[in-house]
Amino acid sequence: MPKPPASSSVTIYVPGLCGRGESPQPAPQSFSRAAARAQQHPWEIEGYTSRAVALFDLPASAGLAALARLGEGRPPDHRWWVRCDPVHLVVDRHRLLLLDNDTVMLDAGDAARLGARVAEVFASDGGLLEVVAPTRWYLSLDTPEPLQVADLAEVAGRDVHPFLPAGNARYWRTRLNEAQMLLHEGLAGGHGGEASGGEANSVWLWGPGYAPEPRRASFTRVFADDVLIQGMARLAEVVVASLPGGPDALDLEQSTLAVWRATHAPAQYGDGDAWTASLDAFVTTWWEPLAREMRAGRLKRLTVVGDRGPIYSLEPGRWRKWLGRWAR
Repeated sequence: MPKPPASSSVTIYVPGLCGRGESPQPAPQSFSRAAARAQQHPWEIEGYTSRAVALFDLPASAGLAALARLGEGRPPDHRWWVRCDPVHLVVDRHRLLLLDNDTVMLDAGDAARLGARVAEVFASDGGLLEVVAPTRWYLSLDTPEPLQVADLAEVAGRDVHPFLPAGNARYWRTRLNEAQMLLHEGLAGGHGGEASGGEANSVWLWGPGYAPEPRRASFTRVFADDVLIQGMARLAEVVVASLPGGPDALDLEQSTLAVWRATHAPAQYGDGDAWTASLDAFVTTWWEPLAREMRAGRLKRLTVVGDRGPIYSLEPGRWRKWLGRWAR
């Protein structure tokens, strides 16, 4: 795990930094050069949400849906929540691939109509479905059935069969099948998706549980566009804002967490060209400018963390060692 942030430190969380692993893609030269100047530390925890939880020093059992709901601006409560996001399933030979909610095109009207159909599935169980945003839905049950399921970030772009819900598997898989049938009927009633995205022909349940007790974070400022990270910051009463275009907007005297997500989707869906371009943009826009700030003495520590792979850390002593080696 990264060292606890101190003042004048920047931690950048870059899901997709090291690709996904199934088909390794050579990193751009800009990344290789930057990484060569940093110390690398192994971290046994892997996965987008798992590392996010660890960065905020929250328990691994924290309810991700409940945290994301906080990030949506909803008031905290003591209910059990699970994300119930609309997704698109597509048959690919013997596989059933999941395209996540970021690829689904829904307007508010269609989302409300289709969400109401899904709510029917859980109505007899005291279910409450909140369509907080067109592609972000939240389900609460008064008496939830046991549920173990993979986070959406880990299933996106993959065959769903190895990731089907466990726990009370019969209950959840039956409800998912019912939801798919109702969504199919709803699609026949008018919504067919957009040319640039898939239709919402299923839902994926993930992040079940309760919001953890508030816990102080090590960061004094968070920049992120993901409601899950925003919810974690809100729980810790940390100031949170959208990610700026570059580090010029940061106060380098504070301890800051910034989340760069442009590399995530290309890594999930195996788009090597987009992944290379986004990683190169990250190094050029964030890593190299912050490294220069460190070299000038205005920043004490820079840490770059992916959703898998090693942690990269840069401190002034490491800079002097690296520069001295190349000066010989």
